[in-house]
Amino acid sequence: MESQRLDLTPAVVKDALKLALKGSDGIVDLRDRLQPYLVLRVRGHVASWVVKTRDRSLKIGDAMPHTLVAKIPERRRRVSAVGDESLGLREAREKAKREWGKMGNQVEAPEEKPCWTWGELVENYKTYISGMREDSSGRPIYPSAETQSDVRQIFGRKEVAQYANLLLTNLNEDWFEDVQRELHEAYNYDAYRKFRAYGSAALNWAATYRRKESGLAVRKWWLLAEKRRRTPMEVEKKVERDRALKKKKEDFKVEHLGMLLTQHERFCASRTGNERVSPGVRWGLWWDSLTGHRRGSGTWVARKDLELKDLRGEPGWGLAVWQPEVMKTQSPFALPIPPIGLHIAQCCMRDWKLATERAGLWKRDSKWVFASRVLQSGAGDIAVSGSALANHIRNMRGLREGNHRDVLRGIPHFSMHIIRSTMGDHILDETDLPPGTASLMIGHEIAGDRRNELDRVGQTGKRWYFQAQRIPEKTRAMEAWSEALLKAFKAAGGIYPT
Repeated sequence: MESQRLDLTPAVVKDALKLALKGSDGIVDLRDRLQPYLVLRVRGHVASWVVKTRDRSLKIGDAMPHTLVAKIPERRRRVSAVGDESLGLREAREKAKREWGKMGNQVEAPEEKPCWTWGELVENYKTYISGMREDSSGRPIYPSAETQSDVRQIFGRKEVAQYANLLLTNLNEDWFEDVQRELHEAYNYDAYRKFRAYGSAALNWAATYRRKESGLAVRKWWLLAEKRRRTPMEVEKKVERDRALKKKKEDFKVEHLGMLLTQHERFCASRTGNERVSPGVRWGLWWDSLTGHRRGSGTWVARKDLELKDLRGEPGWGLAVWQPEVMKTQSPFALPIPPIGLHIAQCCMRDWKLATERAGLWKRDSKWVFASRVLQSGAGDIAVSGSALANHIRNMRGLREGNHRDVLRGIPHFSMHIIRSTMGDHILDETDLPPGTASLMIGHEIAGDRRNELDRVGQTGKRWYFQAQRIPEKTRAMEAWSEALLKAFKAAGGIYPT
């Protein structure tokens, strides 16, 4: 039996009658939220109104008008019991109240046991992950835009969303496995993997912290659901993708990055009017190339977190700090910024201000160094996104509408993430810096590039600056990388950006 809790409306009744005309495979109970004892039951080609309690179910009338019954083939038609009448939604509500009262109950009596639907679980879980929380050890977890996007996408798939009205108490491991299979077959292994991860996480959260109201005071059946593996064809495709990615990383060197930035500057200079490249994108590509940051977080630097003069560092150098909420590691990350980096940041803030003035937004300001111009369209104060930078590269490749000229011919195909690898590999392979320096620069352990125990020191005061963040070592690495980057840029015919 399939049971759903929802608001019984004329539209819901209409859909139930369509199901009855078609014929249901089993019993489908649609339970009303307002009157939880009122149930619209579809069984085969019959749609009935039922008053249901824990101990008793009483049919109070037919939901299908006689005109619709006549459309059902006679051999499949089921004759109603003598005395049954055809009731509309309003009549069914009134009669259900009377019958409920005759059973010795109060009309306003709530449902015996509260229980969320799958849709309610999804909405409550999305609200939960959108706020600050902590892990089992008490460490704060900051909301992740990437995680929230993944959750919205996977739970929004029709293979999942179609079960929004099913009660959690009517779900089991067989249901979970069926959804996994549908997602895997309709999309790919990653769709299955995300549903299993986020579906299990949502159910675990509800069972642990919202047990009574969710109705999940039962065994954790979702943990019993079978896991899936990639198909042989998917394994072959993954091997091919991994091989292609490795080759892309090997092919894209710092000289190609210099060529990219040269063509980027020429492309930006050629765009005027409504086709003008935004300051955040123009200078953001430079910034990500210099800092080797992840595409999604590199440009998310607040103005208050950029020191244009670092008194503890090298003369003419600054310091940028990425806050935990924008870092994948959920820990603050700092990089020393050379003069070219400070120049890039200041040019972006200058050009963004000019762009807002051109748009007549004299009083608008942003807290971000690399602010997005969507602020001008009322989307809020946000930093330029990694997607905007990726779209800009596609535009230079001639892959977007309105531009079909590839200005990056001769440059191996790459992604923003490959730029990050290029920086790490250059520091690891082309410099004499100590082991572990490349890993420090990109905030990620590189195979064969071991760091020492100094990274375990507490993140306060001088220990945070000199030991936990290892600023002196990062400075030497940034100096080598920025020099190599500018050298490649000038070798490709680039002129110092202004």
